[in-house]
Amino acid sequence: MTLVESLSNVPKQRIDQVQVISWSLILSVATIHSLVPLVRPYTTLFYELPYAQGNGQYVQGSKDALFVLGWLVLMTAIRATVIECLYEFVTRLRVMSRKASMRFAEQGFLLVYDFTSFSMGMNILVSSPYWLNFEELWSTWPSRELSGELKWYYLVQLAFWLQQLLAINLEKRRKDFGQMFLHHCVTSFLMYVAYAYRWTNVGNVILCIMDVVDFLLPLAKMLKYLHYEVACNTMFGIFLATWLVARHGIYVNLCWSIYRDVPRVMPFACYSGETMDLETDPEKLSRWRYFDPFFDQKGTICLDRNIKSIFLGLLLMLQVLSIVWFWMIIKVALSMLKGEGASDTRSGDEGEGEEDEEQETCEVRATGKPTQSANGKTLSSGSEAPPRQTGLFQRGGIRVPGSRDRKELIGRVGCNG
Repeated sequence: MTLVESLSNVPKQRIDQVQVISWSLILSVATIHSLVPLVRPYTTLFYELPYAQGNGQYVQGSKDALFVLGWLVLMTAIRATVIECLYEFVTRLRVMSRKASMRFAEQGFLLVYDFTSFSMGMNILVSSPYWLNFEELWSTWPSRELSGELKWYYLVQLAFWLQQLLAINLEKRRKDFGQMFLHHCVTSFLMYVAYAYRWTNVGNVILCIMDVVDFLLPLAKMLKYLHYEVACNTMFGIFLATWLVARHGIYVNLCWSIYRDVPRVMPFACYSGETMDLETDPEKLSRWRYFDPFFDQKGTICLDRNIKSIFLGLLLMLQVLSIVWFWMIIKVALSMLKGEGASDTRSGDEGEGEEDEEQETCEVRATGKPTQSANGKTLSSGSEAPPRQTGLFQRGGIRVPGSRDRKELIGRVGCNG
C-alpha cells in the first residue's frame, strides 16, 4: 500500500469505528429494553418524547436530555452508515479519487439531513401564527406548552448540532477548525438557552434560515466532485444569493424584532414557570432567578434587559461569523467572474497535494498507460507524481496570492473551471 493510499484510508477507518460503536450502543439499549422490563421506564426516554400533557402538547424538563442523547448516538450511527454507503458506491464507479469520494459522501449526508430538516422546519413554520409575522413569536411567552412535532424537531436538531461538535473532533482537523468549533458551540448553547427559556418559536425560524443555505452548499460541492462545472457554478450563484437574503436579510430582521418587539409584546417581569402568573414572592426573586429555568421549569422565569441582551448578543455573534464567511465567499465569486474558477475553500490540513497525487496515480493504475500530470510531465505506471506546484500557476487556473488564507472558511464550495 502506498503512502497516499494509507493516508486516504484514515478517514474511512474512523468512519467504520464510529459506525460500529454507535450501532453497538443502540442495539445494546434495544436489547436491554426488550429483555429487562424493569428498566423500560428509563430506556424509553431515549426514543420517546417525555412530558406529554394528554392534549397533544408537551412541556420541557430534565428528561429531555436523555432523548437528545439517544438521538445524538442515533444521528452518529446514521451519519456513519450513509457516508459508508455513499463512499462504497462512488468508489466502485471510479469517477473520483478516494479522498474526493470520502468528501463527496460526507456532503451527501449533509445534503440529505439539511434538506429533510429544512422541509420539516418549514412545514412547522408555514402552519404557525408567526409565519411572516415576527411579533407573534413572543405573544405566547412564557407558556411551556409546545406541539409534539415542534418539540421532536427542535430536540433532534439540538442532537444534530451536538453530533457535529463530536464529528469535527473525531475527524482529521482542518484549518478552519477553530471557526467551525466556535460556530457549533454557540449554536448548540443558543438552542439550549432558547429551549430552556421557551423560545422554541424563535429557534424554529432561525433553524429554517440556516438550513436553506446549508443544503445548497453540500449540493454545490457534490456537483464539483462530479465535475459538473456549469451546474456547480450555477448552484454556487444560487447559494450566494440565498445566503445574502436568508442570513443577512431575514436573520437581521429577526434580530431587529427581538430588539424592538420583545419589550413591547413581552413586558419585562418575572413569572411563575407553571401558572405564567406574575411572580410577587420575594423569596423567588433572588439574584439566581435567571438560572431557574435551567434547573426547574416550574420555578420562576424572568425576562429583563439582561436576558434580552444575552440572547440577542449570541445571535449577533453568529451574524458576525456569517459576515466573515460571506466576505470570503464574495472573494471566491469575484475570482469566478475573472475566469479563475471558484477555488476549493476548505482544504485545511488534509493535504491537497496528496489528493492531486492520488488522482494522478489512480489514473495510471486504472489505465496502465502513461498519463500527464498537472505540469504536463509524463508519468509512467508505478511512478510517483511530482510535487504540487506552489507558485501563482496551479492546476485549475491562477491562484490569487493569499487565497489559501480564504480557503479555510467557506468549506469546499468551488467549481474548478
